[in-house]
Amino acid sequence: MTIPKLKFGQNILLAIGFSIIQVLIIHFAPIIYISLLFIILFSLVYGLLEPQRGWILALIQIVLVILGYWILRFSGFVAVKPDEAIFVTHVSFFPSLAASFLTSFLFKSTKD
Repeated sequence: MTIPKLKFGQNILLAIGFSIIQVLIIHFAPIIYISLLFIILFSLVYGLLEPQRGWILALIQIVLVILGYWILRFSGFVAVKPDEAIFVTHVSFFPSLAASFLTSFLFKSTKD
């Protein structure tokens, strides 16, 4: 499996784009599992793109998701399910960091 090698700056822009998509998914998802699924999928991509520094991309995603949620909340936008949205937003660091670390660990071990 060949993964395109992007520069770190391009990966940061990709993480920012994924975070914006994630905030929208959190706000409009009818169930909690959709939001968590996309958090994990995006974090798996970070681990594949940056096996050494995927955790940095995961941290960028976490910060932007929490910041984006509160910006939308203070702007007057209310999520479809507000209680679930705030839960997913603030718990997102567990699956995000775990998936990014696990993917980078497995990808590094298969390259050897």
